[in-house]
Amino acid sequence: MEFTVKEKAFFERIKKHRVNPMGASTNNPVPDYYGEKIGSVQGYRRWLRDQRAFNRKREGSYPGGI
Repeated sequence: MEFTVKEKAFFERIKKHRVNPMGASTNNPVPDYYGEKIGSVQGYRRWLRDQRAFNRKREGSYPGGI
């Protein structure tokens, strides 16, 4: 019972933080939209960084901008 509650909270968090796939392109694919590759807390943190980087790149406000 406790596991299912934690799992549901985790998936709600994934839904909240994932990127909008409408900004994807061939040169900028969506990074792990469903969080399938997350296997640890460290993996979750990397997933969050990847999501933020995708959003910054899509908006054009990243240091290596064009």
